[in-house]
Amino acid sequence: MKQVQLKRSKSFFTLLLFSVLFIACDNDKCIDAPNVSDIEISIEIERLDKKLHKIESKASLEKLLFSHATFTNEFLKLQEYPHPGILGDRFYNLMNDPGIDSLFIEVDRTFGDLEDIRHQFEEAFRYLKYYFPSAKIPKIQTVVTGIANDLYLSDSLIIIGLDYYLGAQGKYQPLDIPGYILKRYQKEYMVPQIMLMYANFFNATDYEDKSALADMIYYGKAYHMAKNLMPCTPDSLFTGYTAFETRDITEHEQVIWASMLENEVLFEKSPYIKDKFLSERPQTIEIGENCPGRIGRWIGWRIVEKYAAQNPEISLPMLMQEQDAQKIFNESKYKPIPY
Repeated sequence: MKQVQLKRSKSFFTLLLFSVLFIACDNDKCIDAPNVSDIEISIEIERLDKKLHKIESKASLEKLLFSHATFTNEFLKLQEYPHPGILGDRFYNLMNDPGIDSLFIEVDRTFGDLEDIRHQFEEAFRYLKYYFPSAKIPKIQTVVTGIANDLYLSDSLIIIGLDYYLGAQGKYQPLDIPGYILKRYQKEYMVPQIMLMYANFFNATDYEDKSALADMIYYGKAYHMAKNLMPCTPDSLFTGYTAFETRDITEHEQVIWASMLENEVLFEKSPYIKDKFLSERPQTIEIGENCPGRIGRWIGWRIVEKYAAQNPEISLPMLMQEQDAQKIFNESKYKPIPY
């Protein structure tokens, strides 16, 4: 594959050193959004982490695990243990380990009473009810499990492992996550990333279409819906790109697109080739050493945005139910111009 070099100025490299400290980007202005202030939504977060920290006996822990079956079965992976009692014993020992207190303290220092997180969820689900009036609002639980798991997500329940979201500067970090992914495991990314995944419960797709274009549009639709649910949230909190990466790929969007066309990526069906442009990687080196990973998803978002702009009569639910990726691409008239 031919590689295209994305240019950088010397000043850019200086700024890049500080990029992990900044979230804001050029595309952070609020998008047009409806007034949802009259939609009544009340979100309560069940602080299982607080309950777990107060456990005083194995019997009380077993009672809690039994009464929270999804947490036990899905989040703690009960099926991986030969006997339920083994999970109970191990988890009780963990909750009584002297070192766990410092983890709870760091979680409390980072997240406090979670009121800001609760408010973000409440606003996002208020927009959800505007666009999808019949949608049910999921319950939300937070836990601390010694960094055993990060997230469980269904259309009825969200379980968040707060200890996974202490950030790259946290004292405790997951051991199996590379740095370019770990930067998304911090507080400010939490709700946008969850809503991005939650959008896929409304995201229809043609599973018979194995093309890269179909995957790009699928991801693009999820980004588009998440942005509409959180219209004033910086794009970088959805994509995971730094402000400087976002600015750079925006400036070189035409170059990126030309490279994908030249390398015939859109109609590629090979998982190996598609992964180069769509999967988690620190860079998309096939386009350029400074091009961030998952660039095909971002281009998919740009196509979907253009499609929505070209077809204002199409509502968000209608867009999310459209399974024809080729139709979205054709009717978007997507053709980036030089920056």
